[in-house]
Amino acid sequence: MKIAIIGATGMTGKALFHEATSRGHEVTGFVRNETRGKEILGDTAQLVVEDAFAITGEQLDQYDVVIDAFANHAEPSENLDLLTHLIHQTRKHDVRMFFILGAGPLLQEDGSYVYDFLKTLPGAEEWVDEPRYGVTELQVLLSTPDVNWTSISAQNEYVEGPKTEYVLGKDHLMEASDGESHVTSGNLAGAVLDEIETPAFEMQRFTVSDK
Repeated sequence: MKIAIIGATGMTGKALFHEATSRGHEVTGFVRNETRGKEILGDTAQLVVEDAFAITGEQLDQYDVVIDAFANHAEPSENLDLLTHLIHQTRKHDVRMFFILGAGPLLQEDGSYVYDFLKTLPGAEEWVDEPRYGVTELQVLLSTPDVNWTSISAQNEYVEGPKTEYVLGKDHLMEASDGESHVTSGNLAGAVLDEIETPAFEMQRFTVSDK
């Protein structure tokens, strides 16, 4: 398949790029800086140098799947802004859109969002905007019937690491075999590519945990 990755040089984008390439897909990375893109993804990487907020639906129509792996941790409002921009650009288009979310919009056992717990932690005001915007991102997706979307949430601890063994979930926070909530970038990328190749969560959010 022809797969485009927006934010291809970040931790998630890089893992997705290499996982998709290793499976034989035709992968294009959307990046802001070509030199940096080649340094991170390799000299042979197929790149499009473009401001993510300037991407149009017509540009994306040539791909089977577009993955939004953009993540601005310093200004998390931009994550929501880009999601809504991409929705606007691909409304009523055929391209499948895949959005990467954090753990904030996952549900706890009592049905509340993980974000609702995170915002009570000491010092949360310094970093809680990112999971708060993540909840809004999910709510926007769930109210969007005319874009072919899927999203995946990471776990509480989301770190760079290899693909090993992983377990899928739906809407609730998960625990690995050690009793903690975590997933590596490699395992998340593996779950995303599995879903792209064998769709089971179209117009839904799902999640993945290290085994």
